[in-house]
Amino acid sequence: NLDYTDTYLTEDELSFKSDYQDDLYAGFTETDIFFSNRFAMKFGVRGEYDKTTQAFNMAPRVSLAYKSSEKGQFSLAYGDFYQNPLVAYRKFDKTLDSEKSSHYIFNYQYTGNGKTLRVEAYYKAYDKLVKFDTEMPEFASNYNNSGSGYAQGLDVFWRDTKNIKNLDYWISYSYLDTKRDYLNFPNTATPNFAPKHNFSIVTKYWVNEWRSQLGFSYTYASGRPYDNPNTSEFLAEKTKSYNNLSLNWAYLISQQKILYFSINNALGFNNVNGYQYTDVPNRNGVFNRREIRPQADTFFFIGFFWTLSTDKSSNQLDNL
Repeated sequence: NLDYTDTYLTEDELSFKSDYQDDLYAGFTETDIFFSNRFAMKFGVRGEYDKTTQAFNMAPRVSLAYKSSEKGQFSLAYGDFYQNPLVAYRKFDKTLDSEKSSHYIFNYQYTGNGKTLRVEAYYKAYDKLVKFDTEMPEFASNYNNSGSGYAQGLDVFWRDTKNIKNLDYWISYSYLDTKRDYLNFPNTATPNFAPKHNFSIVTKYWVNEWRSQLGFSYTYASGRPYDNPNTSEFLAEKTKSYNNLSLNWAYLISQQKILYFSINNALGFNNVNGYQYTDVPNRNGVFNRREIRPQADTFFFIGFFWTLSTDKSSNQLDNL
């Protein structure tokens, strides 16, 4: 339930007041079916009634799981999901329908002997996405639910907590291919929040003689799309890749007291998050730009963690 009131003043000083109550009623039911000790299915359905548009949506969801070994399992899943348009759009057009996504997921997971391997492939189809025809959503914009898109990719995660003495590490990689035609996009394009490749590695190593945990992490992300108004193509250029190597040291003063040091982006990579262009071109017809960057390439952190608990063996070391 959302009660919303807003007064909007247009450029020609016409006043517009939006006042509506956004009520969403929903119910969900599911059941588990076991075909054998190794094979099971979960089936569910969610029903939603949107009082604003007087629309009813039915969203079925089903998953199948097969235990291939004592430590491994395959699973398949399908589901439909609905989401009401953001208030930023619906306050101007109350007839906008719910946006829809359909998910198809294949997953394999192995867990045992201190090791975890998870591989997941997915495809997501987006339908009835909100579109508008102005630079920003406003009173004079024309809205509709004609937008669409997709996302497909692969996620891989590996963790080993015990097979190398005193070392805990994990590695993750994700591949994402996504395009959407929504909001004020003139055509189908990859949004600027979706790099194609992401990779990270995190390690923690315990040095008993020093009563210390030493760690480092490295993160990589391929360039993100951005729109260059000096070209005719939309969201066709990419920033340079993102890199970050960070170091940390946790010193165990006592079982529940930890002194912690960390350096973020220790090598000082010059990361660029995007570009901001001027609203009007210069005398040569070129839109000037500036880089959008972190306030500092490298920063340091020193902290003291004191765990207050009746369990005198507990501390925050696993979270550092």
